[in-house]
Amino acid sequence: MARSFHQYSTELKQRLVEEIEGGQLSIREAARDGQTTVAMVQVWLREYGRFQPKRDIVEVVMKSEQDRIAALEKALAEAHLRLQVYDELITQANKRYKTDLKKAFGPSPRPPSAAGATGHPSAPSVGPSASPGTPTTSGSIDAAPRPRRTR
Repeated sequence: MARSFHQYSTELKQRLVEEIEGGQLSIREAARDGQTTVAMVQVWLREYGRFQPKRDIVEVVMKSEQDRIAALEKALAEAHLRLQVYDELITQANKRYKTDLKKAFGPSPRPPSAAGATGHPSAPSVGPSASPGTPTTSGSIDAAPRPRRTR
């Protein structure tokens, strides 16, 4: 089957596009009236239609995204500056009070031998695995028991 090439007049294209945009015809009806395909009528709508400048919307979106990126970069810079101030404050406090605040207020690690045979941290240690100075069930009476940790 040989393809035939039709050249449509600009007046026909513009008339069909105006009728579609005016609500008088659907795209399918315009294709039937113009003896062409729906895809060709859609191309004409993009070329001659009033609602073609879709690129402006993309630029507006891009502009708002650029504003958002700029705002996020500013917030990141402020947070970074705040972090530097806090680090300097901790450093000065460490020098003044001769302590390490990061270690003093961080989570205290539990030694692995502090857990008893049951593996529970509040269970008493038994046998030679208990470290010296850790109270056991057979330990001295005058040693103060360690307070229990609550979760």
